[in-house]
Amino acid sequence: MKSLLAAAVAAALAAGAAQAQIAPHGNGPIDITADNGTLVNATCEATWSGSAEALQGSSRLRANVIRAFLKKKPPAPGGAAPSAGSVQTDCGATQRIEADGDVFYVTPDETARGDHAVYDADSDQIVMTGNVIVVQGKNVVHGDKMTIWVQTRQVQIDSAAKGRGAPGRVRGVFYSNQPGAPGSAPQAAH
Repeated sequence: MKSLLAAAVAAALAAGAAQAQIAPHGNGPIDITADNGTLVNATCEATWSGSAEALQGSSRLRANVIRAFLKKKPPAPGGAAPSAGSVQTDCGATQRIEADGDVFYVTPDETARGDHAVYDADSDQIVMTGNVIVVQGKNVVHGDKMTIWVQTRQVQIDSAAKGRGAPGRVRGVFYSNQPGAPGSAPQAAH
């Protein structure tokens, strides 16, 4: 697959209260809805549960639960107190994002689905597990686990099933981009 969702899924799972972005090249507002939302400044955690959905532009991250874990900011030099009327937060950049239960990431070009997904900012890696299905156009890949190294855009799909003919092995169906081939773009009339 052309990009195999590396940049798009990375952006989706890297969304959080700080430096949030779920659209591949978006920096507009993120609209998050859920049945419940819990924001805890003391532990730098945000949890959106019950049909949680984050929208940015034409990109969408959906899961039963989306959790953002943010890094604690170092103390201010000299212990400066916040000014009157300001909101003080001890939380900074995204450390980890977890999405659990019916995880879907959808852009106009690609869809990834799994049972669980984790983005870890320090390793700059995304791991999606449990019935992973990735679709781009007519191309489809199935596996038990997908690992994306965001910086290099390298993707690895794994499965617990081993051996020729074993059900549940990693499987991909790819269509040629040749003119007239299944899945190819229509040609303009001359």
